[in-house]
Amino acid sequence: MSAWVLPLVAGAMWAGMLLQPMLGWLGRGPAGLGAGFLTLLVAVWVAPTRTAASIDGADDDRVEGGGEFDGLMEPVHAASRALRSARRHPGRGPPLVVLAALVIGTALIGAGWWSFRSEAAASSYLARMAPTRVGLEGVLRTDPDPGQFGWSGMLSVSRAVSQEGEVALGELVWVQGEGQPPAAQRGDRVFIEGSLDIPEEEFGAYLRSRGMGVVLRGDTFRRLGPSANPVIRFASDVRDDLRSAINELFPPREAGLLLGLALGDTSQLDDNVRRDFEATGLTHLLAVSGGNVAMVLAPIIGLGLVLRMPRWGRLTLCLATVVFFVILTGGEPSVLRAGVMAVLVIGAGFLGRPGRSWPILGGSVVILLLLDPFLAPSVGFQLSVGATAGIITLSTPIAARLAWMPRPLAAATSTTLAAQIGVAPLLLSYFHWIPLVSILANVLAFPLVEPAMLTGLAAAALHDVWNGAAVFLARIDLFPLRMLQHVADRLATAPIPSLTSAGGATPLVLGVVVVLGVVWVLRSGHRPPRAAILGGACVIPVFVWASALGSGSPSGLTVHFFDVGQGDAALVQAPDGANILIDGGTDEDQVAIYLASLGVKRLDAVIASHPHADHLEGLPQVLARYPVGVVLEPGCDEPSPSYEAFLDAVAAEEVPTRHPRTGDVVSIGQTRLEMLGPDECVSGTASDPNNDSLVFRLSYGEDAVLFPGDAEVESQQAILDQGGAVTAPVLKVAHHGGDTSVSEFTQAVDPQVAVISVGGSNDYGHPVPSVVESLQLTGAQVFRTDQEGTVTVRFAPEGITVESDTS
Repeated sequence: MSAWVLPLVAGAMWAGMLLQPMLGWLGRGPAGLGAGFLTLLVAVWVAPTRTAASIDGADDDRVEGGGEFDGLMEPVHAASRALRSARRHPGRGPPLVVLAALVIGTALIGAGWWSFRSEAAASSYLARMAPTRVGLEGVLRTDPDPGQFGWSGMLSVSRAVSQEGEVALGELVWVQGEGQPPAAQRGDRVFIEGSLDIPEEEFGAYLRSRGMGVVLRGDTFRRLGPSANPVIRFASDVRDDLRSAINELFPPREAGLLLGLALGDTSQLDDNVRRDFEATGLTHLLAVSGGNVAMVLAPIIGLGLVLRMPRWGRLTLCLATVVFFVILTGGEPSVLRAGVMAVLVIGAGFLGRPGRSWPILGGSVVILLLLDPFLAPSVGFQLSVGATAGIITLSTPIAARLAWMPRPLAAATSTTLAAQIGVAPLLLSYFHWIPLVSILANVLAFPLVEPAMLTGLAAAALHDVWNGAAVFLARIDLFPLRMLQHVADRLATAPIPSLTSAGGATPLVLGVVVVLGVVWVLRSGHRPPRAAILGGACVIPVFVWASALGSGSPSGLTVHFFDVGQGDAALVQAPDGANILIDGGTDEDQVAIYLASLGVKRLDAVIASHPHADHLEGLPQVLARYPVGVVLEPGCDEPSPSYEAFLDAVAAEEVPTRHPRTGDVVSIGQTRLEMLGPDECVSGTASDPNNDSLVFRLSYGEDAVLFPGDAEVESQQAILDQGGAVTAPVLKVAHHGGDTSVSEFTQAVDPQVAVISVGGSNDYGHPVPSVVESLQLTGAQVFRTDQEGTVTVRFAPEGITVESDTS
């Protein structure tokens, strides 16, 4: 069988699952499966057949190309032989027909299998029962995950109890509850009572893509005990023991990082460390993958050889180790892929038929998609396969071109580059950016990861046996763990540009084309013609937002009012090079990506107008990724999770903080911020946090913009009573255009341009018609981010110009 058949089958099946809605009735359940199998029969019928073979020479069909399992198996001697030549009947159709039938048939099978499983989830017994109150008994598939409004997780249901009686089931359900997560972990048997509901449309589509049709909003949670499966129970005990030992031996930050490196457990990972790893492209180190599997298997294989175990004994030991490690680390998509690949490599090697890397990868994808088609849309699974494909295909040719480097450095650099190229289209499509600093970060982190993980695990294993040795090893391990944190922290804010895109299908498709071109050039050794190079240069701007191509200081004061939904975020850029960010929107990453797309390298000031989540959520990521000169915020004691996370990020990045008050003037280069409020932290108003908003008039020469935050009637009236100058040609409308403003305040500002930062179809009715009418009565042009997208206001000698995503 050709080395490319399995990867082709895997890709076709995967594509069929993802494109199933576009295939109509042909991709639905039995129709898709039936049509797919018939098409495969056609492919078999028209394909050429092998009839005879002669055996000569040794088989050279082995894992190659820098795969992540190189060196995992003991050397396989020339005991196995391969089919070196064969007579073929020519078949009944041309090769392209066979290829097309194979691809189409596999894609239809994938679509039909996906449809069958997803429709079964949507029309399950519990889905037909909803909405109702029910008690569900089952096994937790994930650890209860804390969130802003409670906790959530997945439950594999075995029994349902309701007014209609009791029934045995086998369904997967999304569960969520209020307050802190319950004292339970994945694998535990639990009983949860609550209301069973069909989730809302967007959330429902997401759950169905993961095999779930209902949500249980639990109000009663009872842990029944550990898993009934002895292997899972043993893995849970080992995980608990390791976690307990690591927490006792290491400080909290290092313990959280070690748990992520060794077990993929990020539940204790410090938020600032997580953000630094995200900013430098090191998060893959916290997802268990083939490298972890190889490091676990290597000593097991060595142990089997030292004990002179028979061949099948070593095979059994290795397979058991892989299965146990997958269970121990939680069965995330990346470890499932790595585990299945390891099983195929081990099995093929011990049978004397070591296989090529591409068929091994393709076979693992096919197996996993057949077992769990809901892995198809999983971003984690896609990134894992993409990175592995990049390593298999490109690491060897890249390493050959880096022969001038020391061999370990060339290996680390080539592996990093190959993996980055493999996932680049996915990163641009899903996350809209690629931090180019990740290449340097991964090279520097490479020699630290293995000693940090292995020394830490050795310390944890010795904790109950020889505590003195465990403490000694833990102290040694602090060096690589802290160096990893240091590398991530320093490089996160390095002035190295990022590759950004608007996301969606375009960068994915074009990215795949570019990656294929890179693969062809590197593996063939040919130089592409000039026309191809020029064509590639023309494609590059597609991956970089046009604004980044013209990055640099503007000729006049420029304000970007970002489209962040129902929240606020604006970037002010002055001709003297000053960059000032005001608020951070509602999404953790969105504003940081906007800044990268504009070519911003540093921020002279970050202003948090007040401590509400719709203004703060994105600021911790901004602080992690960009050097910041000073933070301005009200400094009022109004605790909230978002505000506490923001203050923690400010402290972690050691950014100076100021709490300006009425009458203060903050100068940033030639830009002046005249503070109009608050005079002091207020109390007793309808919304104290809103009325504590920093209200200021930002000016550069004669050009000015008024930023009132979410100041409401009380704050606006106090500013009017003080008689301060509030006039400005541009106004950021307070509180998303809500009915909380004084019309006299708007008249006093007398804006030419008014921008309302607001989310479409929000639950608050923002902006209210009366506020829009009041703005229009002043003669102002009104722009809304829910209608125009990001709005950019530019001051020029000839006047104010306004651009938007729709203009």
